[in-house]
Amino acid sequence: MILDKLVNQYFDDLNENDLHIIKTIHEHIDEMKTMKIQDLANYAHTSISSIHRLTRKIGLDGYSDLKSYIKLNSFTEETTQDLMELLNQDIQQTMKYMEQLDFYQLNQLIDRAPYIYIYGTGTAQLDLANDVQRQLWSLHKKSQVMRSERDFTDGLGEIDKDDLLFIISLSGESKNLDEIIHMIKTRNIKYISVTTLRNNLLAQNAMFNIYVNSTPFYLYNKVDNSSFLPFYIVFDIILRKFSEWKMEQLKK
Repeated sequence: MILDKLVNQYFDDLNENDLHIIKTIHEHIDEMKTMKIQDLANYAHTSISSIHRLTRKIGLDGYSDLKSYIKLNSFTEETTQDLMELLNQDIQQTMKYMEQLDFYQLNQLIDRAPYIYIYGTGTAQLDLANDVQRQLWSLHKKSQVMRSERDFTDGLGEIDKDDLLFIISLSGESKNLDEIIHMIKTRNIKYISVTTLRNNLLAQNAMFNIYVNSTPFYLYNKVDNSSFLPFYIVFDIILRKFSEWKMEQLKK
């Protein structure tokens, strides 16, 4: 999205309210070119001063500068995207996220789980879930892919308190996730979220978060797309890190 580059650059300086404002901007991106700051404040349920502070945090001079940035980059995004550079940036940013991950905790969660369940919220996510299951099998970990929302809700009763659940979602804000998360919490099930956006419903309620960078881009025919390659890289890294950790455990 248009502001992703600035968000990634200044992410450590942003708070939850800042991320909520940015999410609101993206939801009204076409209107932003002419939107007054008071209207944005109303949409985001925040103050004008909070919007001004956000613009300064991401290196802009104010709200007018923000609107100019959006106008310029919306045109650029639609016409002259360097798609290979976008992919490279996504991979590099994802690698940075992985460097910050607590692999010791993650490895223990995987190791202690008698059974691991994987649920993807869409078609591409389901393809990824199947590949994750293949990798878990290579680690001799029992696992199951929940192949539909009905399969997921029906199977929740089978998940034991010691089992582990991976939920893969591009945005973490898919429809019906609120109900799904409520069912998970009432059953005291531990789950790991794998999403792109940090400020999302799925990640907020997870006991462990894994973040991936995947910037939407336009194809030649103006169809927008998102790459799942960074997601595959993340799980490949998890496989390698777990294997290294197990080898160290066996040496002790």
